Amino acid sequence: MTARVVVLRSKSPAGIEPRLAREVAALARAGYDVHVFLWDRERAFLAEEERDGIRIRRYPLRAPEGKPGLVLRFPRWGCSALRAILRLRPAVVHAVDFDTVLPAYLGARIVGARMVYEIFDFYADMVTAALPPVLRRALARWERRMISRADLVIVPDRRRVTQFSGAVPSRLVEVMNVPEDRPVRTAQSHDFTVFYAGMIANDRGLLDLVAACESTGAKLLVAGHGPDEAELLPRIESSPTAMYLGTIPYEDVLEKTASAHVVPALYDPAVPNNRLAAPNKVYEAMMLARPLIVSEGIAAADVVRDVGCGLVVPYGDRKALQEALERLQLSPPECEAMGARGRAAFEAGYNWKAMEKRLLEAYAALGV
Repeated sequence: MTARVVVLRSKSPAGIEPRLAREVAALARAGYDVHVFLWDRERAFLAEEERDGIRIRRYPLRAPEGKPGLVLRFPRWGCSALRAILRLRPAVVHAVDFDTVLPAYLGARIVGARMVYEIFDFYADMVTAALPPVLRRALARWERRMISRADLVIVPDRRRVTQFSGAVPSRLVEVMNVPEDRPVRTAQSHDFTVFYAGMIANDRGLLDLVAACESTGAKLLVAGHGPDEAELLPRIESSPTAMYLGTIPYEDVLEKTASAHVVPALYDPAVPNNRLAAPNKVYEAMMLARPLIVSEGIAAADVVRDVGCGLVVPYGDRKALQEALERLQLSPPECEAMGARGRAAFEAGYNWKAMEKRLLEAYAALGV
């Protein structure tokens, strides 16, 4: 009998992000009956659809991104996710992040399923809002309790265990946030171009990036969405060197990455979760042989420094960022050499083929 898997993901957009798409596709190819239940916070997607044998259902409840009102919607989301588990009666419930783990845990206990807990971001360290310390400590304590109770915990970087603080998972596997290798069109612009795709948030160095591009004359393309759009987008859209593309399909993200001259990953290390960030944009740039500029004090800086596939600058240091851009602008051979080193490292192990094997072996160990 085919083992059924229900995957829960609450964060928008509800179109299935690249990492999750790779994982569920791998499970489906391995013969699992995969169902994905998503929260469509913008009510912008089909309620139900099927893609390559993966059944997708969405809960269409509008919710304000990054605002206090979002919290009030969580009970309704949790109840809908629990009902989906009880209806489908899977062998495995796969929860992505803490905002799905409670209905996942309850549903798995009721139907006798295994629970997989995948931590994209440790919640208490991820939330940048000014939470009361007692609430932040409570979130961390609850999440660690779920880590200990899961049958399998998946992290994008094994260094995340430093956040577990005594919680001991039954089984832990590192599935890095790396892309599937694929051919991508690579017609580079004549203008030196910087491409950012990701969260529109205050801790991603976007204002520094705009200022540095204005100082150097580099062209800046920005794609994505996030909680600080109201504050950041006016500055981005008013810049003579920047263009905001909105939320674009993943294939377009790869094409823009391939066409760019440099890819930035500027995460503020003052946010605890950012220090362990494993952004897919870093590995996509490596796959596409594009140099990176990343901020000091985050895990990605270690990768970039070890591989030699880019430059590392202090977060918030606009002069250092400007100098890094100027250095790459003035030395196309250095850019090419950095890109080539990144591509070689990608082929050697920073690729989805290697991670898919880890994921399927971990699932097989669940014995379902």
